[in-house]
Amino acid sequence: MRASPGLFPKAIFTLDVWHAVERLWSLGRHYHAEASAPLKEWVDELKALVYAGEAKKLATILRGMLADEPLHGPGTKARRAALEEQIGYVEKRLDMMRYGEWLKQDLVIGSGQAEGTVRHLVGERFDCSGMRWRREKAEALLHLRCIELNGDWQHFFAWVQKRIRHRLVQGKRVKILTDQPLTLATAA
Repeated sequence: MRASPGLFPKAIFTLDVWHAVERLWSLGRHYHAEASAPLKEWVDELKALVYAGEAKKLATILRGMLADEPLHGPGTKARRAALEEQIGYVEKRLDMMRYGEWLKQDLVIGSGQAEGTVRHLVGERFDCSGMRWRREKAEALLHLRCIELNGDWQHFFAWVQKRIRHRLVQGKRVKILTDQPLTLATAA
């Protein structure tokens, strides 16, 4: 499921480049022997188009291959099916495969960094044995973890104090928290 652009208006939604290249390898095996030099050359040629951000050109080449593929004969049914699948895959994701443009902007076109960040940010804190989380509490804790990992703890603390002072000046109730133990009332 893709995130909504409305939630992240400045985000660039991209398909991990390796997913696109993996599919080329899979398609190429219908035409060339596994681990062969012709397979590597074929994939490298199409991979160059992917990295250049020429996904439309890639789709056009694949459409040409499909048109040239005979309707009958040994292996043609599997090749035609693989080509149709690859063409559909690329054409649905053209807006997510502008790799040439993004590389010029020095943007990351793979998901490894994001996956590593999620593993570090979320996994190390939330994915421990026996832990259960309610969405609201987990989200609040994630915000605090981001603040801590970004080194913004002092700025955050100053912001909280400023908000408390503002509420006090307005005469609103403020919940005072302390790190000192409170004495409990004795049970009657």
